[in-house]
Amino acid sequence: MPAVRIEPLPSAALADAAELLARAFVTNPLHEAAFGPAALTRNVAFFRTGLSVMKGPKLVAVEDGRLLGLVHWVRWPACRISGLDKLRQAPAMIRGFGPRSALRVGRWLSSWSAHDPPAEHCHLGPVGVDPGEQGRGIGRLLMEKYCEELDRSGEPGYLETDRAENVAFYRRFGFEVTTELEVLGVRNYLMSRSARSPGP
Repeated sequence: MPAVRIEPLPSAALADAAELLARAFVTNPLHEAAFGPAALTRNVAFFRTGLSVMKGPKLVAVEDGRLLGLVHWVRWPACRISGLDKLRQAPAMIRGFGPRSALRVGRWLSSWSAHDPPAEHCHLGPVGVDPGEQGRGIGRLLMEKYCEELDRSGEPGYLETDRAENVAFYRRFGFEVTTELEVLGVRNYLMSRSARSPGP
């Protein structure tokens, strides 16, 4: 059985990565609030648009040529979406999942952005594993890559999650809840990891 490898996402695999993330997030409460239940096609459009504009590293877990999971992070202030970027993305969002969902996504991202730490940090998201591959430790491998980068650079980490059960998972990597807020009627947990001394 081939070993799981963590490697950069090839540009040719962006569509596959969007479909993987859509499957991973389609049942998340925030995604259901924005797109409706079981709205896989809208989630694919959301992640296809997002992956095309995300700055920073995108790494994938690969086994025997198949994408199993993805992790992305970006350094502040590039994690903040400018007004110009929002305008540029709006047509693709409206085409991909309609004006109502596009408005909800805008409210969601604006709420997250308003709570983004106003100082240096390395922002995680998204990190997802194909539902059929969960339970194999792939999410742990992806998080370890992110935390290795935090330790190397000595930066604080930051993330958002809309699943209460994910809080315990992220705590294993040194994250703690700093803020809770409602977004589209869904409880969100904003988590930070303190900066550590850079590695050699």
